[in-house]
Amino acid sequence: MLTFKDETLTAEDAFWVMWYFLKEHYDLSGGAFDLSDILSASEPIGFLENGHINFAAPETGKMVPADSGMIELWNNAIAKYRIDGLPEPKSFK
Repeated sequence: MLTFKDETLTAEDAFWVMWYFLKEHYDLSGGAFDLSDILSASEPIGFLENGHINFAAPETGKMVPADSGMIELWNNAIAKYRIDGLPEPKSFK
């Protein structure tokens, strides 16, 4: 099971990591950004020690996104922010 990177982010850092996270979704979708897909894939579900969903009580166990790919995308966003820093400012020409 994928796990989140053990990092502490300031509120500002978290904002820019979220920007990279959403930008990756936007790029992967070919510009057809659908927030409902991200929210449903990120829905918290409790997993048991054996990695199975606890259908009897889904709110118990280790809480992770329904789609574990969300963890990978989040970890990628943290790494991108740590390497690239703030995104390039938008040019208003």
